[in-house]
Amino acid sequence: MHNNNPVTRRGLAALAGGGALAAAGLRPGAAHAQQQHDWPNRPITVIAPYPPGGTTDLSARPVALKLTEILGQPVVVENRAGAGGSIGAALVARAAPDGYTLMLFATAILTISPHIMNLPYDPATAFTPVSMVSVAYGVIAAHPSVPFRDVAGLIAYAKANPGRLRFGSAGNGTITQLSGELFADATGIRIEHVPYRGSAPSLTDLLANRVQLLFDSVAIPAIREGRAIALATNAPTRNPQLPDVPTMRELGLEHAEAIPWFGIAAPAGLPAPVLAKLTSGLQQALASPDVARAMEPMGLTPTFEAGEAFAERVRRERERWGEVVRRIGARAQ
Repeated sequence: MHNNNPVTRRGLAALAGGGALAAAGLRPGAAHAQQQHDWPNRPITVIAPYPPGGTTDLSARPVALKLTEILGQPVVVENRAGAGGSIGAALVARAAPDGYTLMLFATAILTISPHIMNLPYDPATAFTPVSMVSVAYGVIAAHPSVPFRDVAGLIAYAKANPGRLRFGSAGNGTITQLSGELFADATGIRIEHVPYRGSAPSLTDLLANRVQLLFDSVAIPAIREGRAIALATNAPTRNPQLPDVPTMRELGLEHAEAIPWFGIAAPAGLPAPVLAKLTSGLQQALASPDVARAMEPMGLTPTFEAGEAFAERVRRERERWGEVVRRIGARAQ
C-alpha cells in the first residue's frame, strides 16, 4: 500500500533524535556544541597517504603516540597509499569535519600535486590546515656503484651520459619528484624520473641499483650505514647527522632547493573548538623530546606552526610550486 504520510524514515529518525535531545535537556544546537566541547571522546584516525617506512609515516607515528597521551584517546595512523598521496587525501577530504579523521600530509599534497595531477578534490578548499609537524633535511643520495662522489661529478657524468641516470621519487606530484626536476633544470642535465608509491619503495630500489639517485631524506639511515652515498643536503644548513656533506647553497645551487615539510590537516569546516584543542595538543606533542628523538634518524625536525601563519605558508608555497611546475614543465609520469 502506498504511504501518503509525509514523514519519511529519515524524518522519523530526526524526530527520534530530537526527542532524545529533549529528554536530555539539550537543544540540537546545544548538543552539537557539547559534542565539540567533549572532543575527543573516541579514537582519532590519522591518514598517512604513503606506505609505512617513509618520512610521512615516520612523521606521523611519534606524533600520534604523543597525542594519544595528551588527548586521552587512541590516535591511530592508517596508511592509505597511492596516486602520489591523493588516494588518502581524497578519503580525508570526504570525511566528516568532526576532528576524528585527520591527514598527516607531505608538502606536495596541498602545494605541488594540484599543478601536476587531476585530483578529485580542490586542495585550496577541501581541507583545514592545522599545523606544521616537521621539516626534513633533504639529501641527494646515490647508489655506491656510481662513478662519482660529489655533485660536480654527478653533473659531468650526466652530461656525458644523458638519460642514463634514473632517480626515484615517492610518487608523481611529490616534492621528491620536484627536487630532482629542479636539480636537473638548474644544472642543465637530463635524468629520468621513476615514480613509486612512497619513499620506502623508492629507497628499496635505490639500494638494489634499479634507480641511481634519490632526492629524499629517507636515504639518511642507509647513508650512515654505508649502503648509499650522500652528494649534498637540501636545506639551508648542514645536516648534523651528515656534517661533512655540503649543502646545495654551498655549491651555488640555492635556487634548486626544495625543502620538504610535513603537516596535519583536517576536512574543511573543522569547528573552532576542536581546532583549538587539536592545535594545543600538537604544540605540546611537538615540544616533546620523545618525538624529536624518534624523528631524528630520518633527518626530521619537529616544527610547530599553526593558525593563519601555517595557512598562509600553504597558500604561498602552492603559488611558488605552480610557477616552478610551469617553468620546468614537470608532469606526472
